[in-house]
Amino acid sequence: MPKPTAQQLEKINKFSMVPLTEENTYVFDDLMIDTGVTSYYSTVHENLLRKFTKDANRGVGLLMSHDNCKLPIGRSFDARLVEEETEGGDLIKSVYGSFYMDLGRNTESGMTTDDVSKGIDAGTIFDTSIGFNAKTFECSICGNDIRQWWKCEHIPGRKYVVETDQGDEAVTCLVIVGEDGEGELLENSLVYAGACDRASIVRNFSTESVKEFDKGTNLYVVDNIKNVPLESIISMYYSKDGPVFFTDTPERNMKGSEELDFKQFLEQIKSVFGLQSDKPEEFVASLKKYKSDVDVQLSDLNTKVGEYEAKISEHETSVTELTDSKIDLEKSIEAKNATIAELTTENEKLTEKAGLADTYRSDLTTSTLELGVRAQGNAFNKAMYERFLGTLSIDEIKEVAQGFEKEVKSKFEGTKISTTRVKGEKGQNLTKEDFEDEQEFRDHVAAEAAKYATENKVSIGEATKIVYAQLKERNEE
Repeated sequence: MPKPTAQQLEKINKFSMVPLTEENTYVFDDLMIDTGVTSYYSTVHENLLRKFTKDANRGVGLLMSHDNCKLPIGRSFDARLVEEETEGGDLIKSVYGSFYMDLGRNTESGMTTDDVSKGIDAGTIFDTSIGFNAKTFECSICGNDIRQWWKCEHIPGRKYVVETDQGDEAVTCLVIVGEDGEGELLENSLVYAGACDRASIVRNFSTESVKEFDKGTNLYVVDNIKNVPLESIISMYYSKDGPVFFTDTPERNMKGSEELDFKQFLEQIKSVFGLQSDKPEEFVASLKKYKSDVDVQLSDLNTKVGEYEAKISEHETSVTELTDSKIDLEKSIEAKNATIAELTTENEKLTEKAGLADTYRSDLTTSTLELGVRAQGNAFNKAMYERFLGTLSIDEIKEVAQGFEKEVKSKFEGTKISTTRVKGEKGQNLTKEDFEDEQEFRDHVAAEAAKYATENKVSIGEATKIVYAQLKERNEE
């Protein structure tokens, strides 16, 4: 006979009014429920199993065959939710509970607790079943509550062809109980046939004068879960052949198994559409008004849709215009960049010419000052004239140079100052010494540079440098 351990006794005595000992206490563990598919094509969701585990840890009654009109013969004192592998290799979640009975006590079932413990030890009492309630019963195919007949047309246990990732498949409709985790474990019973394939439940349970165990509320038997109103709470006991359902209301959604009672249908319609009247003419008028209101709302919605579509069209037009503007701007920038490149090239040429002009001005100033010295001798104020020439243009400097040149000629008139060399035989090149003065030499360089630039397709500045270098080299020779 299983006796409690010290740790188990500590938990048990939290429930007992007087301390129990291992001699007068019988304990056993029980697989109460799991996430496997029951014979009624339902499965209890793991979220609800967690709630059941908490309830069992708080202590629920151990009954005989779900007869909650009789007092419990024992109580749960511990529970745990575990994941384990079935014989088929599937992983499921299971709730295991630990129960205790005080030995030597008569029960209302006609058996003493000693008789029950002996039956468990002998293996003749071996199946258990839970009694519980839940709030949600979801269809595994469409996801709606199985009681919403106007949304869910599926019947538990029937096969339906559905589209999956592997193509069309025949899928069995299941009821997923308690995904929201709201519900309550009411009791656990010793029965002849277990609640699921691994524990069983009594089949022909008496439904007369049924009372919910811990609340004492009147319960009503349900023949078909499709009948049960959506807002009602369902209590149930699982049997091997199917569950026994009870609700806290006598109201039903449907008459028989699938035939809808017209009056109840009207009540459902009234509930769905918020109608109040029971008179047919007023009921029809209410429906027409409801339809009229819906039509107005649809018209308003269509108007708003048209406005949104117009805004979208305007937006698309704006985007197109912005895109065109962007393209034009890119073309304009490209053209400006090309112009900048051309101006940069011209600027480089002008800079080069400006440098040549500066050199020419400097050389002209120097030759003019030399002529001044020759014309006026020691009386020539070179520093003053150098500053003065810096304020003049090139043409004005040339005029000053011509003036000095006339002074030199008049001063030494009749005296040959220099002999100008002229080009000799054909093919002989001139040098700087072949010219009478610097100005004549520079004019010659300019004329030759213009000719060279035209013949060789180069800039005037580059041609001037080349001609000047050639004459200079010949001079050095």
